[in-house]
Amino acid sequence: MEFTLLSKCRCIHHLNLRGTFFLNDTHVAEFSLFLGDLVSINLNHCSMLTASALFSLVRNCPSLSEIKMENTAIGKESVENSGVYPQLKSLFLGKNYCLRDEKIIMLASFFPNLQLLDLNTCTKISKGICQVLRRYDKIKHLNLAECSSVKQLEINFEIPQLEVLNLSYTNVDDETLYAISRNCWGLLKLLLRKCKRVTKKGVKHVVENCTQLIEIYLGDLDLDLDLSREFFLRHGCLLCW
Repeated sequence: MEFTLLSKCRCIHHLNLRGTFFLNDTHVAEFSLFLGDLVSINLNHCSMLTASALFSLVRNCPSLSEIKMENTAIGKESVENSGVYPQLKSLFLGKNYCLRDEKIIMLASFFPNLQLLDLNTCTKISKGICQVLRRYDKIKHLNLAECSSVKQLEINFEIPQLEVLNLSYTNVDDETLYAISRNCWGLLKLLLRKCKRVTKKGVKHVVENCTQLIEIYLGDLDLDLDLSREFFLRHGCLLCW
């Protein structure tokens, strides 16, 4: 792969290489050396890339705050790295089907200032996400949509900074919602589409106790609700479908 052009464009801030099927870890390690001013990069659907590419980027690009690496090979390899990279704020790792709890816990440890973590459709992620939330208290936006192994989340600690939580298409139940209502009082937006184990009791607990909640998304969730839109509006919350 030829990087002559990139070597002459060191001021690039945003780079979109989505779906570049031939891109591998070595390529990323090489071109990242030229991109010291890079702020965000999209490597979604670059199926040959592993965590090695991720670390090459944060190591060589000190301004990099956002990385998108959905549907790559992250999770298939062992994670070996040293160092801390405080510049990274947003990490999108959705559809990495081999990504397990122990690896996401380890990955998060390198990014102490992470504010957005998107793990949508990482079907092997489960309770380990609670350790991430406990240890890294700057995460404001967490996307676990379609993480089918997510069931009861043992959130027995305070997470006041969490503002957006997407649990759509997971197997969470009322017990998890009770825990959220006790410990996530700063929540602004909660998505619960197709959460079949959730009932109206759990929804009421969240709406009544998360006093900052602005939007709650229920989709076509059948809760046999006797809750009216007036109930949600009375608590300052917009019911969305």
